[in-house]
Parts: sequence; structure tokens; C-alpha cells
Amino acid sequence: MFRKPFKLMLYILFSIAIVTGCALSPQRSAMVTMPTDEIWDLVVIGDSSIDRIGEAFASQIENDVGVMVVVEDYVADGLRIGDVISVLQHKGAFRDELRDLPTDLADADVVVMFIGNPIGSIISENPWNMDGCGHVSALPKNCNPAALEKYITDLKWIWGEIFRLRNGQQTILRTMDMYNPIVNIWNEKDIFLECTRCLENHSNAIRLAAEAYHIPFISRYDVYNGVNHDEDSRERGYIRSVGFHVSNLGVQVLVEMLAQLGYEPVPPP
Repeated sequence: MFRKPFKLMLYILFSIAIVTGCALSPQRSAMVTMPTDEIWDLVVIGDSSIDRIGEAFASQIENDVGVMVVVEDYVADGLRIGDVISVLQHKGAFRDELRDLPTDLADADVVVMFIGNPIGSIISENPWNMDGCGHVSALPKNCNPAALEKYITDLKWIWGEIFRLRNGQQTILRTMDMYNPIVNIWNEKDIFLECTRCLENHSNAIRLAAEAYHIPFISRYDVYNGVNHDEDSRERGYIRSVGFHVSNLGVQVLVEMLAQLGYEPVPPP
């Protein structure tokens, strides 16, 4: 995988390789209707829970499809949906590290997105609040699915904006939900059932937004925590022994799941 400043040079080298018959990486049997005689741009948008996914998935694409991949990584600690909306709407202040996101999305052949923090899409009269679960200090205050209606609407708006920026060009779009790194702690604090219900509602909101555009959805929650969401992801090796971030195994499994979805673009609405 390569960074954008090298894109033109790599495109020339890649074209020469085709003309001279140079061998490329072995391809998977997955269907690919995207053009394969060019360099693909991969944009990754999310918080630190998907850190390192960009480079790993880029390598997987290169091995599977035989193209070179330019990675544009917009993984930022605590990324909020309001941060992304602000930069895409060009309104108000926005996080400086997102400055080039609209331009890079316009060039993106592949977009992987997880925006789990609903701040910026909170309904004032029905505010989503599961802070007690995150701080492991109390029961959640409000995890009613209706509290995520604006979050779903705004996620759909972001997907729609990506389609608009792509202007009808073929684009591979993928999304996912959040895993639970503290199942055992929730059990110890006797808040597991209520907080699990919160995280399941949150997962369903992301799924609903993706389904509106037929975007493939991966449930890290189901994989890392089991389909009943009651297995500790750290004990299973998906989370690092210290902290809440994904381990090497967790990254590997997620990339394999992305690859298993194939490389079919999502048709524009």
C-alpha cells in the first residue's frame, strides 16, 4: 500500500508492468467488477477502534485483486459523527485532521467507515446516553432506539454525500459496528444486561443506515463477543491485554471478514 504523493509514479510503473507482462499477486475468486488496471484509493474513516485497519486491508486488496492501493487514513481518537458532518458540509469549525476528507472521498475507490460516537446527532428532548456503561459506574440513562433516530438519519446523509462526491463512479463501501471490550467488567458491576441492550441498539442503528443503501455490514460485536454478546473479547484474544484496542488477531479477523465480502461496488442510489 502506498501514500498519495506516489500515486502518479506508481500508476506509471503499474501500467508498464501490465504492458511487459509482469506477474501480479495471486487473485481471490471473489467477484470484482471494479477496473483492475489502476491504483485504488482506500479511505478509512473512524475512531481508534479501527486503528491499523487501513494498512492491513490495503495489503489484502493488493493480494486479492492485484492492484496497488493508496491509503488515506482518517482514524482519529474519539471521532464523532458531528466532526464528519461539519467537514463534509463545510460549515463551522472542524477537526484539522479531517480537512482533506471531502477531496479524498471524491477519489475513493474503497471506503471503510465506522462512526460510533453519536455526538452531533443527539436529540435534545430524547438524548441517547449510555455513559454509565462506558465509565463502568452506573446503569445507562437512555438507550431507547428512538434516541438514535437522528444518528441513523445523519449516517445515511454521510453515505449519501459519499455517493454525491463520487458522482456515479464505482465505489466499494463497507461498515461495521462496535465490539464490547469489557464484558467481564459489566458482569462484575451487574450492568451487563442493560448495557448490552444499549450496544445492541447502537449496532442496529448502524446496520439500518447501511441497509438503506445496500452497504455490506460487518458485526464485530457478533464475532468478537459471540452471537449472544456475552463472551469477553479480551479473553478470546481479539482485544489487547491492556486497554480497549484491537489486537493483531482482531485486525486479522476483521480484514478477513472484509475480504470475504468480496470487492463488488455498491450501486449508487
